[in-house]
Amino acid sequence: MKPLRKHNSLRRQDGYTTFVVVAGVSLIIIAMTTFALRGNLTSTQTQARAQVKQDYSQKEDAMLNALIQIVPNKAIGAMKSGSQANASQYTWNQIFKDAAELANADESIAPELIDALSLSDALSANTGQLDFTKMEEFVVAPAETRDATFNHVNGGNWWEYIMLGDPAVGSQVPAALRLSYSDYLLDKRYPIISRSKTYVNWYQKGLSLSPDLYPDFNLLQYPDIKFGYKRPGELFVAKRNWWIFSLNFGTDNESITQIASVKKSYVLSIYEVPSQIPLSAATALQLGRHSNGEDWENISVEGGVYADEIQTRGTFDLTGGSLAAGTEVSINGTTTIDGTAIEADFDALGEREKRALNSQSDFHAASQGGNIGKVAFIPINQGADSLLKKSDGNRSLRLSPTGWHDYSRPANNTEMTVNVTEVSSAESPVPIEFEFTYRDDSGGTQTKTYNRASNWPTEQSPGGDSFPFQTEILEDTKIALITNIDRIPAFLASLGDAADETENNSLHLVAEPDENEKIGENGPVDLKDMAITLRGGKDLRPFSNGLSVVTNLRMYVGESLNTFTLPPPDNSGITAGSDFYPPLSLFAPEKRFGETNDVEGRVKIEGQLNSLEIDQSKVVNPLDIQGAGERDLTGDKIRADLKSLRSPAELPPVYQMNWLVTIEEIH
Repeated sequence: MKPLRKHNSLRRQDGYTTFVVVAGVSLIIIAMTTFALRGNLTSTQTQARAQVKQDYSQKEDAMLNALIQIVPNKAIGAMKSGSQANASQYTWNQIFKDAAELANADESIAPELIDALSLSDALSANTGQLDFTKMEEFVVAPAETRDATFNHVNGGNWWEYIMLGDPAVGSQVPAALRLSYSDYLLDKRYPIISRSKTYVNWYQKGLSLSPDLYPDFNLLQYPDIKFGYKRPGELFVAKRNWWIFSLNFGTDNESITQIASVKKSYVLSIYEVPSQIPLSAATALQLGRHSNGEDWENISVEGGVYADEIQTRGTFDLTGGSLAAGTEVSINGTTTIDGTAIEADFDALGEREKRALNSQSDFHAASQGGNIGKVAFIPINQGADSLLKKSDGNRSLRLSPTGWHDYSRPANNTEMTVNVTEVSSAESPVPIEFEFTYRDDSGGTQTKTYNRASNWPTEQSPGGDSFPFQTEILEDTKIALITNIDRIPAFLASLGDAADETENNSLHLVAEPDENEKIGENGPVDLKDMAITLRGGKDLRPFSNGLSVVTNLRMYVGESLNTFTLPPPDNSGITAGSDFYPPLSLFAPEKRFGETNDVEGRVKIEGQLNSLEIDQSKVVNPLDIQGAGERDLTGDKIRADLKSLRSPAELPPVYQMNWLVTIEEIH
């Protein structure tokens, strides 16, 4: 019996061993399952955190792109009459709210889409969705400010001296601008662009010239961006308005996401850029060929070219610059920049990436809208209508110290005006009376009336051969107001109270019918019968600060203009001994070179050519030049040496303006 008892004991031990093995294997499987589950949970959590961070990054990028579009429009709105009555629409607080809405940054999915998918009762898995009801927590000024009431931005001006000395951002911001304390308070609330902002001599960071000599526009380095108005690092004439701000993503839902909030600081800049490159237009611009099919001859273009659309035809060579278009660059024929051919498919898918891979810079000699990053280029151009003056109304009706029309219209920026107030008849509208407005020596304005019956002598009358303004019927039957530029300095001196030609250096020549199309007592007058012609302008050295002529009539350049040079101004950045001409600008709806139909001479142009055309259906050919009598000059009669401004010293009294808008991160 004992053996039997021993055998049963052994069987029980085998059973216990089996049970232990099974339990051990089970524990191992459970442990492995738990480890796998934990790994999956960790992986899911990591993916979720990465997704939220990516969500933040995408929303941030969308916000910045939205700001590029919104801020300049708000700045323009603040300059317009009526903005004071709707001031809240132009605040920085509203700007950031509008940007968040445009970027759809406060919603992960639109409510309309949720309803369409019948998911209104579903739980959102996107904990990165943000709450923008507390905008002051989401967008903040990076540095302490004097005025904490409006604390979204630090403005780039001397009143923000706490920010300028801040160790985190002070060393990374551009030169500050000077403005009054009242304007500083405006700049804290709204994006203010104003002529009251100037550079200050004790903060010259990034300025190539003395701000004492050039307080409005200086020589700055062009930013490192793809948009090629200039090349990165190249000096250009500009004034930089700027504001810094910080975006704080994730603060409001950090407890849900378990992800630390992301705070980044940025500088948003609006560069005021006077037109300074060889060729520019707000519409389509055709280069290399005249509209009659003739190729350009004897045309030299050195520097950048800008237009909304650029079309090259035939052979076009560009030196030391680039092509920059708002929408499209169309290459046909042979186009070279600094000897390198630009192919028609330069921006095609694959070519762009290959170019970026093989280049040390994002910049390319040809660029077009859609691939230039966080940049906007805005031509300030009101077209031919800007050749007439228009009031901005009472200062109390707008936010900005500078009115929009005074800022953007060439006519509003002239110091002298000849306004034709009476003509001899509607059929033959020869001017017989005009009002002359000028800047007096105390800084105010004066107006005198001149009439043929009393104090306006004809050319043949005593004193008439020294009077600047006369009338004549040209060969093509146009009735011209003759402007003898060389007589203006002595005429101003004879008035007794007028500032000299260095201040009275811009002239508006205008005939403006009333609402009944009358000028004076006569019936409807056709302005196509009238014109102005410029004579006596060969030597403009008395106008050492430059001369600008603006008119709403056809302009004839009757004689050579501006052929004598001056020494370059000291400390202007222009090499001593270089050719320097008094700055000159001409604004007219159309220009003619010469006054007679039988002139066979050549036309030579040196400087820049810009267009006032704003009709997007029009193609501008800048070197389609006409003589008197609607006669097109053939290509062999035209010489052009087109180049960029070298210094603000070459900026004429009246010029066209552009805005370059950028956003850069402050690291």
